Amino acid sequence: MRRLSRRHPWYLAMPFAGSIIAIASVWACPAHAADTGADTAADVGADTRATPPPSTVGAQKSRGIPLHVESGGWGVSMYGFAELDTMYDTTRSFADGIVNNTLARPHTYAGDNPEMQFTVRNSRLGFDLRAPDVGQIKTSGVIEMDFFGSQASSTEGDLYANAIIRLRHFYVKMESPVIDVLAGQYHDLYGWGGAGFYPNTVAFLPLLGEVYHRNPQFRLSKVFGGSAVSVEIAAAAVRPAQRDSALPDGQAGILLKVNGFRGAAAPGASRPVSAPFAVGVSALGRRLSITDFSAVPGNEHTAYAGGVAGNIFLPIIPAHGPGQEDLGNTLSLTLEGSMETGAADLYPGLTGGVLFPSLPNPQGTVPVPTYSPNVDPGLVTYDSYDTLHTINWSSAVANLHYHFPFGEGKRLWLSFTGSVIQSNNSVDLTPVQGKAFVWNKGNYLDGNIWISPTGPLVLGLSFQTVAQTFGDGVTARNYRGEGSCYFFF
Repeated sequence: MRRLSRRHPWYLAMPFAGSIIAIASVWACPAHAADTGADTAADVGADTRATPPPSTVGAQKSRGIPLHVESGGWGVSMYGFAELDTMYDTTRSFADGIVNNTLARPHTYAGDNPEMQFTVRNSRLGFDLRAPDVGQIKTSGVIEMDFFGSQASSTEGDLYANAIIRLRHFYVKMESPVIDVLAGQYHDLYGWGGAGFYPNTVAFLPLLGEVYHRNPQFRLSKVFGGSAVSVEIAAAAVRPAQRDSALPDGQAGILLKVNGFRGAAAPGASRPVSAPFAVGVSALGRRLSITDFSAVPGNEHTAYAGGVAGNIFLPIIPAHGPGQEDLGNTLSLTLEGSMETGAADLYPGLTGGVLFPSLPNPQGTVPVPTYSPNVDPGLVTYDSYDTLHTINWSSAVANLHYHFPFGEGKRLWLSFTGSVIQSNNSVDLTPVQGKAFVWNKGNYLDGNIWISPTGPLVLGLSFQTVAQTFGDGVTARNYRGEGSCYFFF
């Protein structure tokens, strides 16, 4: 292979070198003159903003976001972050994020050669809007975007330097003593997205095997309990994975929080905040309607799919001090476990390489007959007997982060993540000639060091490795070094 191959004696050192260069290059990011908003997180979806002081009316309207204005009873807040990421990979398997994409096999051009990327596409901008209360009814809305929009151009220059805006969140929420209603695009209820369970890592989410998705939805929820313990019950009608199913996906969940038992939380790449012990369970159900395995489909085949997920945020060494806001010398653990069938779309990038088989052509017809599926890849496939099957996956993700005992634990901390994923039928459903391109086992590990010289400025350095085992027993692995700079506002 040309250039540096994965068997080069220095290839393991290159991710470290790339990360160190990245940190050196982003260390010069401008720091904010005043350390304001140091206790708030940037991602409105992560729902980890600090509770505002009860005496500050404006902060109550803005939910702790510092850039806030009010007029005529309305409140508008702007939030987000500017982010620079630099990544060095030992293979050419990925773009910005590793997510659940299939690795390039070893001893191939892409599998034996490295790449380096610089990107700002994960930078984010959002607006939090609060309408005047009407009695006990509170109405709010969120518009949030990043720069991962679909590109018409295929050049690298346009991809990285002329990024397109992408819609992340766009929803309205009505809160009342009876029930809360959310309508619009938001994190999926499956996996309790946005409830504080995401792992703390420099890597782009989702990690391998992690539930991480946003969808248009109509959600009903109700919180029971008081200031000590609360239980939230929610159900949602969600955009179907396949419009031909003619039915929305159904998602439901229950979330327990013990508010007096708090620890350090930093979902994704965010600033640490104090958050309560939490346990969430959620489930998904959906119907899929797939066309005949034929060049000219005449009938539909119905498959029922779904999944169940469990999430835990556990303060092993809890927060302390007034209001349990001091995060110094704290240790926190987040866990996620899930099992699903026919729902790989909720784990972005996950297909395992599974495709539909080729149509038989015993007469050698030209042109060769082709099958045009009416569903996204990776959810279902036909076996050699033309029987439709959903693809099964199970996964687990664990994240541990420790905050050092100075600066209230918000100046220096370490985090570590591990995940595993496997399928019990992705390879079995694949014809023999395709098994070498389909994987059924994967694992991921990372280690991260975080430095926050000032409240708004955070620097992250990460080493990541991901491996996948293909149907012929070959294992592919990628090592990534990543350095990131974030300026939160």
